[in-house]
Amino acid sequence: MPRKRYSAEFKKEAAALMIMEGLSAREVSEKLGVNPNTLYRWKRQHLQEFAGDKVDGPAASPQEMAAEIERLRKELAKSERINEILKKSVGYFAKERRCSFDS
Repeated sequence: MPRKRYSAEFKKEAAALMIMEGLSAREVSEKLGVNPNTLYRWKRQHLQEFAGDKVDGPAASPQEMAAEIERLRKELAKSERINEILKKSVGYFAKERRCSFDS
């Protein structure tokens, strides 16, 4: 069975789904019909190419940026959970306060 050939643009888009959109290799694999191991290789190649293209200076490497994006996503999820808890507690105390005025 002949191997499938993918264009460079297709490979970059698949890697971007994993890097920028935060999708897992499994999710992208299911969407595009590409083996997850192949996706990991494309992602690694894309990050290496991007690192080679960057200009000199204090800019972070693609790996550092990807790690920072992941850290920020986790921090955002934690903040959203805390926000939900605070909303519920405000509602609870407001309800309790109304009940104490009724007495």
